[in-house]
Amino acid sequence: MENVSFSVDRGEIVGLIGPNGSGKTTLFDCVTGFLSPDAGSVVFAGRDITGLPPHSVSRMGLARSFQQVRVFPRLTALENLRAAGQQHQGVHLWSGLLPTRRSRRLQRELDERGLELLAVMGISSVADLPASTLSYGQQKLLEICMALMSRPSMLLLDEPVAGVNPTLIQAIKDYIRRLNAGGVTMLVIEHNLEVVMDVCHRVIVLDSGELIAQGPPEVVQTDERVLRAYFGK
Repeated sequence: MENVSFSVDRGEIVGLIGPNGSGKTTLFDCVTGFLSPDAGSVVFAGRDITGLPPHSVSRMGLARSFQQVRVFPRLTALENLRAAGQQHQGVHLWSGLLPTRRSRRLQRELDERGLELLAVMGISSVADLPASTLSYGQQKLLEICMALMSRPSMLLLDEPVAGVNPTLIQAIKDYIRRLNAGGVTMLVIEHNLEVVMDVCHRVIVLDSGELIAQGPPEVVQTDERVLRAYFGK
């Protein structure tokens, strides 16, 4: 990527689109600490987080999902959520081996938070099922719940509706709106342009590692540079 500069305002849902290989996931990796940018800086909530490791970025309130679903297949859905929330609650291995009153209280709080999120996503029934037995769409929702265990102020979603059926796509759109209404700022990578144009307040377009357009959905979708990038027009 080169000279890519943009901002996301508190409370926005911003779409990040572009052809395959345009640099969208690489940008996510740089923002969340999975890659270190060669130049430039990443600023979150007024603080320079450039080069910080992923766990530090997450603890600051910036969480993400991944293009390829990342869950612990042998753990139940609720156990996945416990694991995702532990580092944010101060629950560690030794406290699990030698439980204390505090550790038991924190574990109850994790379970309550996990069950609440599963209910919000409409998948309470899978709480005690191994993640490997869930449908792909349910695993997508579980991964979003895992990101939300830290109560982030900003959530980065990498292709949240890829590979899921139309009914679940509508449900995920509703969940995105609901989370945003609850105060979560969002940056969303998505190839389904109908979803982007429907839920995003603003859209940013990358092509070959360069920012070629940004603005309201209705403006971006008629931009000549965007049409050329997608359709060669």
